[in-house]
Amino acid sequence: MARCASGPPAGFFRLTWVRELANLNEFFVHHEDVRRANGREPRSFTPEMDAALWRNVRRGARYLSRRLRGCGLEVEWAGAGEVVRVRSGGPAARLSGPPGELLLYVFGRRSAAHVEVCGPPEAVAALQRVHFGM
Repeated sequence: MARCASGPPAGFFRLTWVRELANLNEFFVHHEDVRRANGREPRSFTPEMDAALWRNVRRGARYLSRRLRGCGLEVEWAGAGEVVRVRSGGPAARLSGPPGELLLYVFGRRSAAHVEVCGPPEAVAALQRVHFGM
């Protein structure tokens, strides 16, 4: 029991920020995979959870959208007035939604994510063709 309580061994996953980023993403995305596969709708979260998910969207969206070519990409936390440009270039498409839904989208769960996609037709088409995720 003490071994588990002490956390991960020395190394990369001992770093707090690594655990916060990787663990939150993994647990959230896979939990939602199970929920959505069983017909469940998106959940509401505490402001703290939304903020943590948004932080991870900001940190990870550039890498997770690395295959996107021919357009820029912005992500918007709908209702919070926060927008981050994660891919430069033009024209730019925009994903808008709650942080958890944006995280699902950039992790490749496009069909499960409740987000709004907008922008010039060529940018939206490029966004819909690309594979997001690891």
